[in-house]
Amino acid sequence: MNTLYRSMRLGAFLPWLFACNLNQSGNLAATELGDTSHPLEHGSPIKALRDQCGDGAMLDTGAMVRRQPYLQQVSTTKAAVGWVSIGEDPERVTLSTGAQANAAIEDGDLRTSGEQQMWAELADLSPGTTYCYTLENERAMTAPTGFRTAPDPESTEPIRFLAFGDSGGGGADQSALRDQMYEFPFELMIHTGDLAYEDGTIGQLEDTVFGVYNELFKNLPFFPASGNHDYNTNRGAPFRQVFALPNEERWYSYDWGRIHFVALDTEEDYATQMAWLEQDLATTDQPWKIVYLHRPPYSSGEHGSDTGLRAKLAPVLERHGVQLVLAGHDHDYERMIPQNGVAYVVTGGGGRGTRNVGSSSFTAFATAVVHFVIVEVGMEELTLHAIDATGVEFDSMVVPRVAS
Repeated sequence: MNTLYRSMRLGAFLPWLFACNLNQSGNLAATELGDTSHPLEHGSPIKALRDQCGDGAMLDTGAMVRRQPYLQQVSTTKAAVGWVSIGEDPERVTLSTGAQANAAIEDGDLRTSGEQQMWAELADLSPGTTYCYTLENERAMTAPTGFRTAPDPESTEPIRFLAFGDSGGGGADQSALRDQMYEFPFELMIHTGDLAYEDGTIGQLEDTVFGVYNELFKNLPFFPASGNHDYNTNRGAPFRQVFALPNEERWYSYDWGRIHFVALDTEEDYATQMAWLEQDLATTDQPWKIVYLHRPPYSSGEHGSDTGLRAKLAPVLERHGVQLVLAGHDHDYERMIPQNGVAYVVTGGGGRGTRNVGSSSFTAFATAVVHFVIVEVGMEELTLHAIDATGVEFDSMVVPRVAS
């Protein structure tokens, strides 16, 4: 490659490099409003759990805990609790029922010497039930706090989940949006990728994920998809070590009540995943199917649509009646006109600043604002609520279970 060509290519690349690295600050408040005719009620997502069980505060012996307990793989009958320890005494999670789960140390060489990634697996739980738990060794290391198992698939109660992406910058935008997460009710959290900038290292995951959301993670399960920045270190090895994802795969699925969730990995081979997705969707009988991933099939933002992904993914979604797809990557909010019965939303304003977003033939509403979305899933329709970093709902969308 000659010197002139290298210079031209570098010059073309630099604006994207700076956009990725420097856009720490964005629009906290929406300056444009979409459909605000379906307001979401306010209410804490964790207050009832803490009123019943406690706040899980670290005790004196908790000095041996480098990362506070957090919930993974919560289902109707099971849950996993993770933490990072430097202790040598046997550690365990104890439920208020008296049940105990001894901790296992995860093999891995990514942590600082002496630190250990710990996991305790809780089994034989009941659906839709609150459990209080404590981290212990010879004595209690934390005060009790609580979590709730997934509802029975036959439950008719509404299900609420929070979704966000492109969050882990560690700046004021991320903190402002995190504070608003305490103001609205939801049962679980999902993420559309790019959790820890710039490179998804263990240190960045500690600082910009666990250091920011640890109080929510004690009480609410978290199911993330990985993004391109999460792959910058050892092809996502730190991401996969700190999260115990279903089936221990780069892409996975799980049920929460009447919803079948699928998290795809847009840094891996699309064709392989589409074959897996075809089989996965064919074998679920859940009435609601929601897919989330990092790179967007439809987008008017700076990265734009991943048309190669769209060509492979859209036919599978349409064949199996998927109602909603959530993506990130572009640091904005964009709601699409439904495409062949499938609703697509970009939610990439999770706290790493914002970037300009345009409009396309498929755009219903778009704006560059720091935000998350909360989705309420009923029996026959779901409602998506877009909330900015000042707590204002600036857009909403209703999706029927069966496309008309």
